[in-house]
Amino acid sequence: MSAVMSKPETPAVVYSFEGAHAHLATEKDIAFAITQAKEVFERNEVDPLACAAAIAKMEGDELLTREEALLCVIWDEAEEAAFKALTIGWLSRDVDIILKVTPA
Repeated sequence: MSAVMSKPETPAVVYSFEGAHAHLATEKDIAFAITQAKEVFERNEVDPLACAAAIAKMEGDELLTREEALLCVIWDEAEEAAFKALTIGWLSRDVDIILKVTPA
């Protein structure tokens, strides 16, 4: 369950969702959720892979630069937008689904 985004100045990116409940999402919901995440990255003019790298650094308890901290904030916004889009209409928001991006 993934989609590819490509910009001339950045490598292609594969968007996917992981977690215990990811299998419950429909292809239509996944496509909508990925669109919502992409809009956040594009609006902020950032590379989603740079955001993912900053999140990994933060989760590893490494010291972040100001730019990396801002990338983490943008990642959180994109992941929240994707999560809400993916689970719209679900009876519960207590679900285990996270956004993942990887190079294509």
